Amino acid sequence: MDILIADTDPARAETLAARLAVQAGAGQAGVGRIRIAPPLENLALIVAAERPDIVIVDMARADRDSLEHLRSIAAHQMPVMLFIDEDDPAFMEEAISAGVVSYHVNAAGITDIKPILRSAIALYRHASARDVRLAAAEAELSDRRLIDGAKRLLMRRDNMSEPAAHRFLQRRAMERQMRLADVARALLAAPSAGESGDYA
Repeated sequence: MDILIADTDPARAETLAARLAVQAGAGQAGVGRIRIAPPLENLALIVAAERPDIVIVDMARADRDSLEHLRSIAAHQMPVMLFIDEDDPAFMEEAISAGVVSYHVNAAGITDIKPILRSAIALYRHASARDVRLAAAEAELSDRRLIDGAKRLLMRRDNMSEPAAHRFLQRRAMERQMRLADVARALLAAPSAGESGDYA
């Protein structure tokens, strides 16, 4: 497990890194490394280059700039864990909306951080897999709507039956080596879509 710690307070970052090194057994096979991001460097660029398994952001108190900071990290498709010293329910909601998958108050009071890290990564992977499935389902539905719309156009315009319209689209897709949905999109977008003839 490769961990990147981001904290504007170097002493606090070193303390957290030392705790993680002890609790997670840093240096052992399969564990990876723990790195502290230099506070004056662009964290989003470091995340993009390093691609750690998780980013831990530790801060004393919430502010609006912090939200943008968190959002820029999460945009790199990276699980983000947030430790904060002062509880702020409103900020917690905003942080989660910004991409934080695990939010905790007072890191020093947590006895064992390792299970929290594992659960944060697992939650992130689960959410990512769900998002991929949802995007695929939405894309499939969008394709189906395009194909159905193109078939309705052919049925209305050229007096085709539904099976004939479907075969027409399939034939065009094979001839042009295009996806069926792309053929349907081209047919519906053609300026002459309302006229009779050989299109797509």
